[in-house]
This record gives sequence, structure tokens and C-alpha cells, in this order.
Amino acid sequence: MGKTFTTAPRPGSLEAIEAYERGGPGHDTTKPRANISAYPQPHEPVAAQASIPTDPQTHIPAKAPEPMKRLSIDMPESLHWRFKVACVTAKKLMVEEVLAFIKRRTAELEKG
Repeated sequence: MGKTFTTAPRPGSLEAIEAYERGGPGHDTTKPRANISAYPQPHEPVAAQASIPTDPQTHIPAKAPEPMKRLSIDMPESLHWRFKVACVTAKKLMVEEVLAFIKRRTAELEKG
């Protein structure tokens, strides 16, 4: 007797998504399956912050943290390696050293 093949649902189709949610095609069948519902479970509500954070010594409202931006730079691998080794040797974080340099150099440039 020859082998019989079933056709899998088209990827991304509603049938494929429902089959996946039921534990069908796409699941690793070698591991025991946890009891997973096909429907999302409600999450615990996140408690709103009760008060504005304050400095514990002065009781002055703390400044809200400002949004962060990412800075990516390209540098020679040898310079990166030297900087990394120097920071590890000095027990400093690379990011803290870069930020300290940027703050110091910015102040210098602003003075003129």
C-alpha cells in the first residue's frame, strides 16, 4: 500500500492559524504540551502610580525621566576592543563612559 499525504492549510490562512492554535501543524510534537487556550486570557490590571515620585531627602517632586534616544556609531574593531578592555579593566560600563564623554564634550562645545 502506498503512502497517503494530506495537504496542509496554506500558510497565513485562517485554517492554518486555527490548526496551529489547536496544536496542529507547526507545533513541536516531541515535547509535552501545556494546556494552552486558543483564546487570550485577561491580564491583571496594572496599578496606576499613586503619587508623583519625590526625592526622599527634600520631598521635592522628582523630575520625570525624559525619553531616551539610541546612538549607533561605526568604529574600527581594534578601537572598540581597546575601549572595551579599558572599561573592563577600570570596572566601568562602556555606556557610562561614552555618556560622560558626550556630556563633557557638549559642555566644552557650548562654551565656544
